[in-house]
Amino acid sequence: MRLYQKTIFTVLGLLFSCSFFAQNSQRGTLNGTLLDQDEVTIPFATVAVMKIQDSTVVTGSTTDIDGKFEFKAPKPGDYFLRFSAIGYSSTFSSRFEVEGPAFSRDFGAITMKEESTMLNEVMIETWRPKITMEGGNLNVRVEGTALAAGSSAFEVLSRAPGVAVDQDGNFQLNGKSGVSVMIDGRLTYLSQQELKTLLEGMSAENIESIEVITNPSAKYDAAGTSGILNIKLKKNTLSGLNGSMYGGYEYNQINAYNFGTNINYKKGNWNSFLNLDVRRRGRIRDQYLTRGFTSGGEQTAFLEQNAEDDKTFLTPTLRIGTDYSINDNHTIGIMADLTYQDMENDWNSFGTVNNLQINETTNIVALNNIQEDFNNNRINLHYDAKLDTVGTTLSANVDYVSLSRDSESSFNNTYSFNQNNNEENEQLFSNSLSDYEIFSARLDFSTALSENSQLELGLKASDVISESDLDFFIQENGGRAFDPSRSNQFRYEENIYAAYASFSSKLSDKFRLNAGLRLEQTEAKGISATMDQTTERDYLELFPSLSLEQTVSKNYKLNYAYNRRILRPDYDRLNPFIFYIDPYTYITGNPDLQPQFTNSFKLTQTFFGKYNLILGYDVTEDYIGEIPLQDPVTSETAFGIRNMDNYTSLSATLVAPVQILPEWNATNTIVFADNRYDINIDGVEAENNQLFFMAQSTHRVNLPMDLSLEMNALYQGPVAYGLYRIEDRFGLDLGIKKSFMNERLDVTLSADDIFKTMDVTGDSEFNGNTTYINQYMGNRGISLNLRYNLSSNKENTQVRRNDDLEELNRAGGQ
Repeated sequence: MRLYQKTIFTVLGLLFSCSFFAQNSQRGTLNGTLLDQDEVTIPFATVAVMKIQDSTVVTGSTTDIDGKFEFKAPKPGDYFLRFSAIGYSSTFSSRFEVEGPAFSRDFGAITMKEESTMLNEVMIETWRPKITMEGGNLNVRVEGTALAAGSSAFEVLSRAPGVAVDQDGNFQLNGKSGVSVMIDGRLTYLSQQELKTLLEGMSAENIESIEVITNPSAKYDAAGTSGILNIKLKKNTLSGLNGSMYGGYEYNQINAYNFGTNINYKKGNWNSFLNLDVRRRGRIRDQYLTRGFTSGGEQTAFLEQNAEDDKTFLTPTLRIGTDYSINDNHTIGIMADLTYQDMENDWNSFGTVNNLQINETTNIVALNNIQEDFNNNRINLHYDAKLDTVGTTLSANVDYVSLSRDSESSFNNTYSFNQNNNEENEQLFSNSLSDYEIFSARLDFSTALSENSQLELGLKASDVISESDLDFFIQENGGRAFDPSRSNQFRYEENIYAAYASFSSKLSDKFRLNAGLRLEQTEAKGISATMDQTTERDYLELFPSLSLEQTVSKNYKLNYAYNRRILRPDYDRLNPFIFYIDPYTYITGNPDLQPQFTNSFKLTQTFFGKYNLILGYDVTEDYIGEIPLQDPVTSETAFGIRNMDNYTSLSATLVAPVQILPEWNATNTIVFADNRYDINIDGVEAENNQLFFMAQSTHRVNLPMDLSLEMNALYQGPVAYGLYRIEDRFGLDLGIKKSFMNERLDVTLSADDIFKTMDVTGDSEFNGNTTYINQYMGNRGISLNLRYNLSSNKENTQVRRNDDLEELNRAGGQ
């Protein structure tokens, strides 16, 4: 911690020196940003400067595509601003006095209320864009949509533009894996499986929007080689006491329910909130797989297996926090996220192994039960400061995260040998305990260097300690005997020190530049006490980023972008041990696993302020992927994570919102990608190339009787994923919502995967060995949900604190 303190105090001195310089370089401009009530920016709105005496217009401007305005201040005098836009009620600023030619003022974020108009005796509300492009990133509004009601965060993320889910439940973006997931700008520290479990237990009722970041700036952690999905939780801290209550029921072969409440209280200098959510969810997964084993060019064995995965989990979550405004320019706060999950999982399989060399057939019935407790607790302390009137800011964040997973498993295996009609039974048990402690500290500073230029600087340090203890037992003589050959103790320590600088400037009326450089020093050590093995890592890497925006005309913009990213291995993947799943299936770690690096080039074209075409080219070195390591003698398969070699992707993504009718709005996403994997494992080479196509269309329709209908259709073509090739699939989700009691009560009925077509079918071939899998993840379901707003949000002004800290996407996952 001494290093943290020394680093932070040194940078604080430098940053406050920079802020003193910035405070003495005032500029004579008026600027700000216009937002609607859902914090979506309002482009092409009119901003007028009006005299107090007679309300005459003196000067003004319009907002740009990002809802921002900036223009020269008028002559000395008393004024106010008037903001107007089609579909919104006119909004006015408070009185201000221009004292001299150097006077400047940042009006910050101004919220405009939507306006409803009568047309042919039918009330038609002006559409708010569900998807907007901000700084080259897509922002997807979730709040208030019919398909969000009762859904989990995992389901909502999987519907974001360009997002797909692979056979393991991992996210892909524009056909590429290596996606980082953040919650309010923070990575979640979880493995991919733990991340999926957490998101399945998180209610979408508390999500405001999802940010799809395809070109992260230097301010973000360098983790995430194909992009970042940032979940923005609701922060509707309105004046006084307000909030909402919700509850719902879902059936997807399992009875599921959810209920919760959001309470916000703002009075004086205090701004507090409490979110409580309880969810019982589950799934029944049906799986069929085959594996072919080859030795010397001849097939030696064949395994066929049917399995059913029945999983239920109860997840209560408490999120609580408060901010205190010391004055108009300084705010401190504390926030806690507390999540507990109780999970029970029955994984039962029925298989047959044919040994072709000795013509022997064995039937195996494997009945597995897993009971697991999971805790994810995080405490955040933050400080935000506005150091002057021209946009100089300083923010500090300190996070402490504690993760623990306690799992008890029992394995009951019955072997039937058809050759001699014998039968054997074995009972195995395991107790697994894993803990993570994560400390993170971050400091960010931003200042204006000139009227058109801005500089951002920042430091971050994180410390991760992970310990896992696996005890394996065999049933013998009516008791349990400890099996040291399948037990394990592993400890992982990691420190990452990062610094970044980011410069942005409006070079001219047509060009805007953003250039940054991030430095990350990684020091890590993995210690396997069982195998008496220690693996150390120590590397320093630079991650440049560049974005040049060109305004060709009012209706056409270009953005040229480049960045370099890293994907570090999940902590559990570095554990050099074998984890038992069933008699013929294991997972093995790899202490020699190296991080993968990606160079990404993007060209984004924006037409008429709403149509976006993103062309991308990505080159990845030391690609991390799963390899099925099959043993033709024992018919066992160990799924190991390895550095495969290189991966390249050439992609095109089109996001096109369409207004079909005044009451009917659609957002369409089309993705083409040419994905190529060059694989070299232990001298064995292979290729896996696939032209990928995905089409997604989300429709929202206002119906009579205050009904709103939402439909999401997805087609995903064949896709290459490491060694695997996944076949095409299609899905359709539907939701309908009706509001009562002056829009305070929302009732939503929704159905997911109506035609039960979102099954995953894939195969792989490596070194003569084959794998085929077909599984359905229990996506099909129907739910009924209610939400009651305790107060009308339309009567208050929303205040939002920008919460922006990123963390490791790995304990394995975020």
